[in-house]
Amino acid sequence: MDKIIIVSELYYPEQNATGHILTGIAEGLAEKDSVNVLCAQPCYNQRGIEAPKWEKHNGVDIRRCWSTTCDPRKIWGRLLNFATTSLSIGWRAFFSIKKDDKVLVVTNPPLLPFLIRWVCWLKGAKFVLLVHDVYPDVFVPLGLMQSSHPFYRMLSRASGKLYASADRVVVLGRDMARLVEGKSMGLAQVIVISNWGDTDEIIPMPKAENALLQKLNLTDKFVVHYSGNHGRTHDLLSIIEAAKLLEDERDVHFLFIGEGSGKAEVVARAGKLELENVTFCTFVDRAELNTSLNAADVSVLAFKKGMAGISVPSRLYNLMAAGKPILGVVDNNSEVADVIREAKLGVAVSPESPRDLAEQIISLKNEGELRVKMSENSRKEAGLKYSYATIKQQYRQLFDAL
Repeated sequence: MDKIIIVSELYYPEQNATGHILTGIAEGLAEKDSVNVLCAQPCYNQRGIEAPKWEKHNGVDIRRCWSTTCDPRKIWGRLLNFATTSLSIGWRAFFSIKKDDKVLVVTNPPLLPFLIRWVCWLKGAKFVLLVHDVYPDVFVPLGLMQSSHPFYRMLSRASGKLYASADRVVVLGRDMARLVEGKSMGLAQVIVISNWGDTDEIIPMPKAENALLQKLNLTDKFVVHYSGNHGRTHDLLSIIEAAKLLEDERDVHFLFIGEGSGKAEVVARAGKLELENVTFCTFVDRAELNTSLNAADVSVLAFKKGMAGISVPSRLYNLMAAGKPILGVVDNNSEVADVIREAKLGVAVSPESPRDLAEQIISLKNEGELRVKMSENSRKEAGLKYSYATIKQQYRQLFDAL
């Protein structure tokens, strides 16, 4: 029996996307192999919960390391969490990782993979890197760094060397694969394994029966829905500007569900514009996710310009599981745009194009038969390519091949 060690800041009981995905990967691998997890205490959706330092859950041995749990919506809180998490888990990994172990580490926080790579090299363990975000590239769309800056180039070279040194690099989409291969000068052993949709728990539901829409008195509206992290990398302001353009369309309503570091700006903008066709809700517990995702006629995914290859949203696959037409506010060469085009399950528009977004919303609103077909395609594609069983098997094959 192989011993697999999974290293991630976020893990059960954390319910955000990364915590949920890493938990699913670990529990899937534990069906055959011995799986240990090194992680931190919950610091996002479940911040404030103090989980046991040692725990066995669904066949996985979990070791939670000390770290700060500051509010990640504040940049200094996130940086402090990043630093303490990386150092604490890195220290524990030095004593936990042994020769011939197979180690999977996720790219967040960005210092952690470098520490784990060094430990794996020192101990003679296999090193697999799971890329959720590409650093330092993600800082450019945020306006925190310029690609021409010497410090950016230094960090980019370091990331390229990390990719090239890994036994395998797992990326979430084809756009990310191109970016990673370029950074590593073609030396990285890249494999594309997407995230999945919870197709057993998330299923299409009639809108008229949706409890959330009934509670919000929106059952008679055409609901444009954004669900998930409201981060700084997401082009949420374009959705708000589209809502402004459509404020005279009394039967169109915009529903935002979730939290994140970019939410305050969006709420403030909607307030300044005095928009009555926008509603904000907090994130929901995973037990209520099916109801939440089905509270839509059209679901929106939105990224800032230049995010292609840097991040692939896991929520795409749950929206597909719910059978929703997808409106992607994304770069044309992104994985999201490719999936939308290939499966004919929605429409993609360029970031920072609120007028185009508004026009597509009205077009979809007026074409009911097209929406029905997109919904069918969305659910079908989720079942064929993006179920948990399918992705779990791909991770099994990856570790068996090491």
